Amino acid sequence: AARCMAEKIVASPEEADMALIMGLGFPRFRGGALRHIDQTGLKAYVELCDHYAHLGKAYEAPQILRDMAAKGETFFS
Repeated sequence: AARCMAEKIVASPEEADMALIMGLGFPRFRGGALRHIDQTGLKAYVELCDHYAHLGKAYEAPQILRDMAAKGETFFS
């Protein structure tokens, strides 16, 4: 979802989350992947990605997440 935001595939975090919930079956109670990342904390999520990055590119944190974590930003303010 974060890569889709960075590559302008989706126009907003809401659009990305809705697509994941309605299209892929992401758990509704989580509010979508980007909402879940916000609730987890971007810094903590990037650290988790770094821990699993050795498993492949799919586990690497996109640069947009690293930048947002460094600035203390969130997808949903």
